[in-house]
Amino acid sequence: MFFIRFTKYTLEKSPIRTPFCRPTSLAWTCVVFIFLGIWGCNRNDNQSALVAKIGEKELHWDDIAEMIPDQTSPEDSMKLAESYIQSWMREQAVVALAEYTLGEDQGQIESLIENYRQSLLTYYFEQQWVQQHLDTNVNQQEIEAYYNTNEANFELKDYILKVKFCALNSDNKQLGAMKKVFQSTKPEDFVKWQKLCVETGASSYFSEDNWMRWDELIQQIPLEVYDVDAFLRQNKFIEFSKDNNTYYISIMEYKLRGSVSPLSFENDKIKSLILNKRKIDILMKMRDDVYNQALKDKKLELYYNKE
Repeated sequence: MFFIRFTKYTLEKSPIRTPFCRPTSLAWTCVVFIFLGIWGCNRNDNQSALVAKIGEKELHWDDIAEMIPDQTSPEDSMKLAESYIQSWMREQAVVALAEYTLGEDQGQIESLIENYRQSLLTYYFEQQWVQQHLDTNVNQQEIEAYYNTNEANFELKDYILKVKFCALNSDNKQLGAMKKVFQSTKPEDFVKWQKLCVETGASSYFSEDNWMRWDELIQQIPLEVYDVDAFLRQNKFIEFSKDNNTYYISIMEYKLRGSVSPLSFENDKIKSLILNKRKIDILMKMRDDVYNQALKDKKLELYYNKE
């Protein structure tokens, strides 16, 4: 069988009194013990006062103090301490019952725990190793070389396009002027278009270098298109009105779904792929070096003989 023993210390056991503590309050005693170290100063060993115990497992004031952030007020410290104590007792009661009930079946659980421990240790060690040894600089020449070598793998799963658009209220008196400067290819008219968008409160978008996915476009523009291939092939400028708003769209460049994705669209993805390949190479080399060094130092011994 198992049992829980809860040890309740009161302030009468402490030689120090504080005006904000009540002598018989577990919560206030917790605050005093944690922040003033009263009990620890009167003990001969290095352990703090015992708060609760179940079997061989013990909860001490030091354990509680670690759970309370710095600068926490006495009132909040009290609440956190009491909450942690209750949570610990409830959790350990269930764990004790599980250990008692499962008996011999715990062997498999311990094996799983050990496997998880080893995996966790390896994971954090490898993360630290990569952080210390990974060169994160990837130049454009590397990206282009990777793209040219693996171009067939960059097939577009969606339609993408370079686009300029704006939308403003259909009753706006500047509607005609907006359309004129929007369609113009003159640099000075582009500046006028941007200024007019600000003045009229029109929503707008333009990026000369960035590609936009088709589904991103229709989230911003209420287009109803059933044949995207045909729409992109046949339209360069689109004008339509809906819900008292007028929309102007200029399609500057597009790529159809299933075609080879342009390098500029895959640039960030390729950089991530290159870095990931470097991580794998670094870890493989580390594992080989560690293994070979362990063999050389005779820290690994193999007793299995194939023959």
